[in-house]
Amino acid sequence: MVPAVIIAGVGGYAVADAYDLVPGWITNQPLPVEPAPFLTASAVEVQAPRASAVTEVTETAPLPSRQAVQALAQELRDDDRTGDSTNVSVVDLLTGEVIADLGADDPQVPASTTKLLTSVAAVSALGPDYAMSTSVRWDEASRTLTLVAGGDMMLAADAGHGGAEDSPNGWAGMGDLADVAVAQVGVDALASGPVRVTVDDSAFEGPAVNPEWPQYALDVGYVAAASGLAVDVARMTDEHYAPRFEDPSLAAGDVFVDRLAERGVEAGDVTRARAEGTAEEVAVVHGAPLSAVSTLLLQESDNTIAEIVSLVHAREVGEDTTAEGAAKATIGELAAMGVDTSGLELFDGAGFSENNRISPHHLTSATRAAVASDNVADLLDWLPIAAMEGTLDGRYLDSDAAGQMRAKTGSLTGVTTLAGAVQTADGRWLAFATLADGMPYGQERPKAALDEFVTALAQCGCEG
Repeated sequence: MVPAVIIAGVGGYAVADAYDLVPGWITNQPLPVEPAPFLTASAVEVQAPRASAVTEVTETAPLPSRQAVQALAQELRDDDRTGDSTNVSVVDLLTGEVIADLGADDPQVPASTTKLLTSVAAVSALGPDYAMSTSVRWDEASRTLTLVAGGDMMLAADAGHGGAEDSPNGWAGMGDLADVAVAQVGVDALASGPVRVTVDDSAFEGPAVNPEWPQYALDVGYVAAASGLAVDVARMTDEHYAPRFEDPSLAAGDVFVDRLAERGVEAGDVTRARAEGTAEEVAVVHGAPLSAVSTLLLQESDNTIAEIVSLVHAREVGEDTTAEGAAKATIGELAAMGVDTSGLELFDGAGFSENNRISPHHLTSATRAAVASDNVADLLDWLPIAAMEGTLDGRYLDSDAAGQMRAKTGSLTGVTTLAGAVQTADGRWLAFATLADGMPYGQERPKAALDEFVTALAQCGCEG
């Protein structure tokens, strides 16, 4: 049985798909256009626990005509808003039968649809309930408390909400760590002399700033250094597009020192150092389940979280915590799921790299493999709903695709992509991927063309 979404209802230029819907020119300054409401800090919150929209798919709904859908794909390529490098894959979500293939095996620049593969592979390998941990170790001889990074870059500055709120951001907090550490070691012992605080993020050995990322993305706050330890994804203010701390780990350490001071423990400046071999773990907190983290990164196209998820995946399966190791882990897990990974090349987990190469067939195959699996069966619940959520909020309004399609968006300069699943008018669920690159500057026209194609799939009776 293959699950799929059954739900009724009811737009990067060179932004490098930071959050997919940001208009403007290439710049290293904040964009003058006010962000859309769903890109504010509050809208990053995931509707979790969300009521599952997944139900069983049966074979009773008729398959659309391959000839008719292939013609729709060809019309998309022939459209003057796209181009000859527009490639398409449409397959039946239930059976995998090919409905349309237009260069479906041709790898090309995928932009942020890369995140779909990052999430599928990580959750498949680690499980939906996997949670990143952050710990504190105490070395009595040197009187050192060491914050040990485990990948959670969404720590709260004080107490975490532990799932009492919707968002995975702030699930665990620095105040929690301070409470447990002080209780375990004893405030008298900690207050009896100077305490040193260090941060150990050595588990993430690669460059925290992926060399494939453009500098403007860091300058404007579209991504933070993936150090494996941060408060609120290293934002310096409450704004969603806030500047990020250059060193998220040390900034998190400063917050921990503040929490200790509130509990009567004074410490000096934070430094980076590996935890002593004799140090004892005195506190640990766990972040949100990986399913909720994946929902956030797919809904809002969060680049930092996508990158760290790929690195944590690599660490947990024994690969190097580098871009190369993360790519190996992602591709390896996809292959283990039955995805044909021929020609698949990854240089980051977020989709910023213009050297990534993913084909439409890679994406539709991964979608099918995900919803047919145990660990990733709820994938379509994690993706934005057309016209209603995340990077699709306000897109597909007043169309037949509204509420009937879930997909991951993608955009870079000259690149527009979309991948997910759509329900036809006859009730059949189709996995689809459309990738267009090598186009003139601008997103409005190609996005409109892709939207018309997906809307046509949603309208499709298309019986041959």
